[in-house]
Amino acid sequence: MPNTEGNSQKVHDLAGARELKMKEIHKPSAFEGALWTALGIKDARVIYHAPPGCYISQHMDALMHEYPFELYTTSLSYANVMQGAENQLEAVLRKTLARKPQPKLVIIVTSPTVEITGDDVEGVVEKVGDKNCVVIRPPIGGSLHEGREKALINLISIMKPAVEKVDKAVNLIGPTLDTFNWRADVFELKRMLSCIGIKVNAVLTGGSRVNDIINAPRASLNICIYPYDCGIETAQIMEKKFGIPYCAGRLPIGFKESAGWLEEIADFFNVDARAYLREETETVFELIQSFMVLPITFECSVALSLDNNDTYAVGISQFLKKELGMELSMVAVGSEAAGEKVKEVCGNVLVSPTIDEKKEQFIEKGPMMIMGNFYDLKIAKELGFNNFLFADIPTLGYIATEASPFMGFQGVKNLIQQTGNQIYINFLIETKGGMEEAISLGEIPWDLDAREAFVKVADVIPHFIKATAMRKLQKKAEEIAVQNGTGITMDIIRTVTEQYTPTRFKSKFLSVLQGGQEDEQGEPPSTEVKFTMEWDAEAKAEIEKAPQEVQPMAVSATEEYAREKGYKKITVGVVNEFKRESGME
Repeated sequence: MPNTEGNSQKVHDLAGARELKMKEIHKPSAFEGALWTALGIKDARVIYHAPPGCYISQHMDALMHEYPFELYTTSLSYANVMQGAENQLEAVLRKTLARKPQPKLVIIVTSPTVEITGDDVEGVVEKVGDKNCVVIRPPIGGSLHEGREKALINLISIMKPAVEKVDKAVNLIGPTLDTFNWRADVFELKRMLSCIGIKVNAVLTGGSRVNDIINAPRASLNICIYPYDCGIETAQIMEKKFGIPYCAGRLPIGFKESAGWLEEIADFFNVDARAYLREETETVFELIQSFMVLPITFECSVALSLDNNDTYAVGISQFLKKELGMELSMVAVGSEAAGEKVKEVCGNVLVSPTIDEKKEQFIEKGPMMIMGNFYDLKIAKELGFNNFLFADIPTLGYIATEASPFMGFQGVKNLIQQTGNQIYINFLIETKGGMEEAISLGEIPWDLDAREAFVKVADVIPHFIKATAMRKLQKKAEEIAVQNGTGITMDIIRTVTEQYTPTRFKSKFLSVLQGGQEDEQGEPPSTEVKFTMEWDAEAKAEIEKAPQEVQPMAVSATEEYAREKGYKKITVGVVNEFKRESGME
């Protein structure tokens, strides 16, 4: 007989371990945000005024993802904390300033401990007398992005009013160390801007140097590339102090929005970007058209867990839904403002959810693909979801380069490539072979009716997720059987079917268990084109140039556009107008 008591204890221990790990998850705070912003300036020296534990944790975290930097610490002892740490800070500051070559800038970032004790950090800086020193005191209880904003605002103090502006130059505000994929996004946005003759004067702050920050006012325009996260308040202060206008209305994510973003900047500088946009359109639109077969054929659904990067949550959700036709089963964001914007394309928005709340949504909605961070990946693998893309921090074990942006035109290509490859590859893996080999009895006996029901359930699961879904259900059934000290019964199969299957499949599964016949796998989406408005022959001919699978969606989108514009009849001119405004021409 199987050792059910030992197995039960093992299952209990594993469940306890998983629960402990979930409670230990740390959400980045204002202190990380300020520190990462400061560390983004390559030739600055940063002092983290903190106990050694805080310093070591932050140093190791940053080194795992970013380039070498100079980070110092006051290594506060318990005595320092209790009696005041100004003397310790003064000693470290003097040593840092004395180290050759002399630093162009020293940035002091305070830790939560220092903010609680209320050290006179500014008084220490004044006593030492060095002018090239900036103090950043992140707010206790503040968010990651509030810390970034605080640091950016404090750095304005070293900026010098421009004697002379750089011709057609902009600043990119927002990228910092440990912003997901910031290097690749900046690389792509710089490429796009250079193609229409616009220079990037400074990046605040990822990859910049002290002189870049000092000379930031030489730019004619500030661009907030992560407006749902940070940068707008900084841009507003710079506009008031230096007279530099800013733009933060469009997110360069997806084809249409990337084109609109670039056009807005080109219009500001009176630059004609039409030739360049046509060139990009030819390759990107063809890729989008070829990808549309996926969401139409497989009814692709995606869950976005991006609550540390609201700009990505807003931009990627709009792109996946509006341009690729994918369904959004759930989107997790970090702020109410981002949540309201995402609600335009998704009815299931979670604001700052716990990892357990996300897990419940993954189970209930059963998305074909999940985009998120390292913790989301762990949960996805535990639940049997193979299609996963990193799109948020933390990203343990993930290597990012300039070659894989999510923003701009190359970002469109990269997102389509990664999404398509995930779905196609795992589709081939899942459909290799039948399900007859999936049920391995092992040590736990199955009742005959339970095994027959399990096979029937397998027959009604879409085959592109069949193997993964059945492994998950079998694992849960075995865990319950071990806990109960029994074999796998019909009641257990019914329980796991009710609790661990996506809502959209639940009624079909339960019907099978109740004896109903559900042999139908679902008809593929119709490719029949239905016209609900009057079209002229030339307009129809234009639609017929698109792949057959895409034509129904193209007709529907064009008619929706025509109704919004008040057109009664669709001509080829209306079709072309819609394509232009959608960034497809």
